Amino acid sequence: MRLSIILFLLLGLSITHLKAQEFLVTVTINSQQIQGDKTVFKDMQQNISRYMNTTAFTQDKFEGHERIRVGLQIIVSSQPSVDYFVCQANFQVYRPAYNSTYETSLLTIRDNAFNFKYLPYQNMAYVQNTYTDNLTALLNFYAFVILGFDYDSFAPNGGQAHFNTAREIVGLASSSNESGWKSSEQTLKNRFWLAENLMNTKYRVFHQVLYKYHRTGIDGLAESPARGRKAILACLRDLQRLNRQNPQLYLVRIFCDTKNQELVKVFQNAFVNDQKEFLTIMQDVDPTNMPKYSKVQK
Repeated sequence: MRLSIILFLLLGLSITHLKAQEFLVTVTINSQQIQGDKTVFKDMQQNISRYMNTTAFTQDKFEGHERIRVGLQIIVSSQPSVDYFVCQANFQVYRPAYNSTYETSLLTIRDNAFNFKYLPYQNMAYVQNTYTDNLTALLNFYAFVILGFDYDSFAPNGGQAHFNTAREIVGLASSSNESGWKSSEQTLKNRFWLAENLMNTKYRVFHQVLYKYHRTGIDGLAESPARGRKAILACLRDLQRLNRQNPQLYLVRIFCDTKNQELVKVFQNAFVNDQKEFLTIMQDVDPTNMPKYSKVQK
């Protein structure tokens, strides 16, 4: 996953920036709650898939095997008019572990206000600094959030430019009447606050956690499982401090939603003392998932 590119960057060597598609996205549309003709959903699935998989969002060169694998499930809950759809979207993003066949879950996130207008054969195009329609804005926003997470996992603060672009998309979309783009909404778990959290310097340790967790933790497990676990424990301590300083922080919730199953697998074969420390930390950071975490000692 562009590890060679990141290593070249870290070494200070130049790379020719060529446009290439960054994503390999599998799109599914769940329209079970909608009655009547469902032809539009097949077109919607194909059009979103085409857009995400053929658009070049950056100038960086991606080889075919380096494209970021994403699962996007859109659940349509209602269709108030012929061209308007009220939806929930689930994104599952993957990153390969270095020197291994293992794939880590890089980002798991749900958007409960993924609502948009859509007509068959609707044209979608990425135009910088422009809001054209809500579906395109939604896809662009999450494309840059995903790019930011991916780049952060390979280089310290590697994703900041992409997170900044996501924040700019929020600014453009905030003038629309669509949900999820504004600070004034009665939630701290929408697109506005996600972009704000990702660019807020108060939470910069989160980006350090993303990098160290993946590069010294996950990427190091194949060579030395014990050292890899120690590195992950160090990241969890940093996350614990961040959580204590900022209770209910959206970024911490996203990390736990993304990593809880993986963390159980990582610490099932750990030393007993490491297991105990892991459970103590997670009791503080993510108490609702303790039934899952407790399985490490079974």
